[in-house]
Amino acid sequence: MYKTIYTIGHGKLGFMSFIRLIQANKITHIVDIRSIPYSRHAPWSNKSRLADLVKPFNIRYTYLGHKLGGKKTNKSNTPPQQAEVTPDIYQKAIDVLLHLSVRDDLTLLCAEGDPTRCHRQSVIAQTLLDAGVRVVHLLHDGSVKEAWKQDTTVIQPDLF
Repeated sequence: MYKTIYTIGHGKLGFMSFIRLIQANKITHIVDIRSIPYSRHAPWSNKSRLADLVKPFNIRYTYLGHKLGGKKTNKSNTPPQQAEVTPDIYQKAIDVLLHLSVRDDLTLLCAEGDPTRCHRQSVIAQTLLDAGVRVVHLLHDGSVKEAWKQDTTVIQPDLF
């Protein structure tokens, strides 16, 4: 049986505030779903640092942003576009999440603090909810918000 999968957006949180939220919800594994895993506002969250920073807290780190990220890497000044991920790659990454959720208490990490404005709610949570998984968003004030099924008649962001 799958465990609840949590999500969190680091926003402008400091590292210790982030860790307190993670620990308060007994998270043991962070799965980074940012297609661009770096931040000027939260440099502690940079992919190159985060795995080492969470290790002393007995938290694992896995990067899946190349398969589950909401935006493709774009170094030009044009607006970011949706990630170029095939349905097969996306589904295999979802299968990895499901497999990990049996063993670990997961949170999906993204940059956007507000889940209503993030692909972790509009895309990934929809897929997980369809698979019968409970998805819960961790909010910066320490509260939680259950993921919800969105109206499928509304055009939603797509990863592919």
